Amino acid sequence: MWVGAAPLLLFLVCGFSLNQAARDKYEPVIARTRTEAAGHLDFFCEQQELLSRDPWFHLPRTEGDAGPLLNAWLPWEPVLQLPASSPLTVPKSLPRRNEDFQDWLASSVDVSALDFTWMQRLRAYDRWDLLRNAPVKPREPFELAKAKLPEFNLLRLWAKFRLLHGLRSGQPLEAAEDVRHLAWLSYRTDTVFGAMLAAELLRLERLAHDSVQAPAPEWRPMPPRHIERLRVLTLSSLAFSHISAPPEVARRARRCGEPVVTRCIALGEAAFLARFVKPLVEDEYPEEYRAFTEDFEAFPCPTSIPRSVWERGVTAGGPLEGTSFEAIPAVRLPRPFFGKHIAGVFLSSGSERLQQLRELQRSLESER
Repeated sequence: MWVGAAPLLLFLVCGFSLNQAARDKYEPVIARTRTEAAGHLDFFCEQQELLSRDPWFHLPRTEGDAGPLLNAWLPWEPVLQLPASSPLTVPKSLPRRNEDFQDWLASSVDVSALDFTWMQRLRAYDRWDLLRNAPVKPREPFELAKAKLPEFNLLRLWAKFRLLHGLRSGQPLEAAEDVRHLAWLSYRTDTVFGAMLAAELLRLERLAHDSVQAPAPEWRPMPPRHIERLRVLTLSSLAFSHISAPPEVARRARRCGEPVVTRCIALGEAAFLARFVKPLVEDEYPEEYRAFTEDFEAFPCPTSIPRSVWERGVTAGGPLEGTSFEAIPAVRLPRPFFGKHIAGVFLSSGSERLQQLRELQRSLESER
C-alpha cells in the first residue's frame, strides 16, 4: 500500500510546493500594489483636482466627432501613406523631422505658404473617435495594444508649423488657440498616447509663449507644472483603476476633480487586462469587478474605445490568434491549476505605474 501511495504522495507534495512557489511570486507584489495605491490616493486626487481647474478643461466647445475628418486626413498603420487629398501634406521644402521647437524659432524655416484652415475646421468638434469612421477596420477581438492607429507625430509637426507661422505673422494667439484645440482633440481620444500628444502640444504652445518678450496678457498657456501633471496623472491613473486595486480606492480615483481628467483613459486602459483575466479571477475580485462595471455604466465616455476594449476585448477563454497573448505559452496551460497563477502574474504587472507620481510628489515637496 505504501509503495503504491508513494508516487501519489510525491505528486501532491510537488504540486503543493509549485503552487506555493507560484503564489509567492505574485501575491506579495499585488498586496504591495494595493497598499501603495491606497497610500497615494490622497495625493493623486489632490493633484487631479488642481489640474482640473485649469481653464483648458473648461473652454466652451461645440459637441461633435472630428474622427470623420482627422481619420481621413492622417496616414494609418501599416501603410503610413498620406491620403492624396489630405490638407496635412508637407511641402518638400519643409523639414519633416520633429527637431526641437526652440531650434526652429531661430531657424529660417519658411512656413508662410502653408494653409492652416484645416485646423480651424476642427474647432467645430470636441472629441476624436479613433474607431468610428476609421479607414482600417478594427480586428476582433479588439485589442488596443495592437490596433492600427494614425500617425500622431504628423500633428506634432503641424503644430510647430502653426505656432511658428503665428509668431512670424504677428498672430500668435490665433495660432495658439488652433494648437490648443488640436491638443484637446488628441486628449479626447481617451487614450494614453492621445493624452501624451496633448501634453506635448501644450508644451510647444508654452515654448512659443515664452519666446515672446511681451506676450499679450490674454495669451495664457497651460503652466509647465500642469502639463507635467497631465502626463503623470494620466499614466498613474491606470494603477488606481487596475482590477487588483481596492474598489473603494478605484471608485474615489475615478471621481476626484471636476471634470475628472483621467477617468475615461483609465477605464479604457485598465479594461484591457480586467477583461482578459476575468474568467480566471472574477470570483476572487467580485467587489473590484462590480465597482469597475458600475463606473463604466455610470460614467459613459464620449468615444468608443473604452467600451470597445471592455465589451469586445481579448479574454483568457477566447481566441488568442493574432493577439499579444498568442506568443505567451503559459496562457495555454490547463486552466484548473494554472489559470489563477497566470492571472496573478498579469495582475502583478502594474506595480511600477506609481513611480512617476512618487517623483512628482518628491518634486513638489522639495519646492515647499
